[in-house]
Amino acid sequence: MSAPEVVLVTGPPRAGVSTVAAGLRQRMPAVRVLDGAEAGTTPVAVVFVVSAVAPLTESDCVLADAAAVDAEVVVAVVSKIDDHRGWREVLEAGRAVADRSSGRLAGVPWLGVAAAPRLGEPRLDDLVDVLGRALADPSQRARNSLRAKQFRVSRLQDERDGLVALRRRTRLDAAGRLSRDLRQLRVTLSHDVRRRCAGLRADLLHRAGAVGRRDVAGFPQHAWERCTEVLTGIEQDITEVTGADVGCGDVPVNLPPDPPPHPPPRSWRLERQLTAVLGAGFGLGVAMVVTRLVAGLAPGLTAAGLAVGGVLGFLTTAWVVRARALLHDRAVLQAWAADAVAAVRAAADERVGTGTLAVEAGRAGAGARSDEDAALGRRIASLDAEIQRLSQRSPDGPVLPVGRPAGGGHLNRSCE
Repeated sequence: MSAPEVVLVTGPPRAGVSTVAAGLRQRMPAVRVLDGAEAGTTPVAVVFVVSAVAPLTESDCVLADAAAVDAEVVVAVVSKIDDHRGWREVLEAGRAVADRSSGRLAGVPWLGVAAAPRLGEPRLDDLVDVLGRALADPSQRARNSLRAKQFRVSRLQDERDGLVALRRRTRLDAAGRLSRDLRQLRVTLSHDVRRRCAGLRADLLHRAGAVGRRDVAGFPQHAWERCTEVLTGIEQDITEVTGADVGCGDVPVNLPPDPPPHPPPRSWRLERQLTAVLGAGFGLGVAMVVTRLVAGLAPGLTAAGLAVGGVLGFLTTAWVVRARALLHDRAVLQAWAADAVAAVRAAADERVGTGTLAVEAGRAGAGARSDEDAALGRRIASLDAEIQRLSQRSPDGPVLPVGRPAGGGHLNRSCE
């Protein structure tokens, strides 16, 4: 035995919904009449009741659209016509509002009823006749099933569009946060690199400017050891920041494996010659001054003055040449140290770039594999499958009434 057909009677408050529903239960005992939506039931027809006191409003149209989403047959009735003589004007005004709204009440039959009049018999014959003919239509169940399926597909599509938009916003927000974090990370690491390289440059230039002759040959190795220490410290800082974040501490470091070529240990040939000439001239001057000074002390000390002046002049020449050579070596070492620090700075900047790229790749992959994104993807795929299944399934039975050609206007006209 099949379940009875369900007719839903609804409307705005104090419109006479309960009275109309009670009258239909008495006149149509084979039909299950509800005066409110009930979970798990799909009505085959909806009777929307408005009072003859006032015409239909836009909010009433919204209420009717929500109640009749699954029903193909919709009938609008004006109740309490026994108490209000102007109910026909109210009916026409309501019909005009419904047609303008283009909702479920547009183009449906409009009837006047008096379910519980003060005098006389209830006036429900027209409504019962319309509902009876609609329920007797063999294609009505198929049309209701088709409308319910279309409504479900529309709801699923709206939900899918909302999830796709949410997923897109989530990814854009994650990308924005990642961009801000990467900029902050790059600023932090670049500041650390500049600070360390500035300290290294100042230290090496100071040491190169004060290096002694015995330490000139060993200065390049010592300087590169200091550069290696700074590079190691920078690498540890980068690994601590990036590796702890996404596990990219094993990214290969592209640092210069060898120090720059050692500076020339001695002055160039032309400079050495110039230094020797200047030193000899300065020594000769010292020798002449000392010789005259000693010879002027006593006439017999001329030979001694020449000897002392010659020795002092030679020593002065040697000191000038050696001092000038040491100053030249210090200048060369300072220039070499600046080049070495520049190489360290370039390698550190490159390492900062590779580290931030590793962070970006790791976070982007982690964001794409996040639980939230995966859950949204699974839900969207499930909705796509459900929409495809509903779209491919055809309704059972004929959709149009027997003897009615396709495209014959609104389906509710079969009830008139």
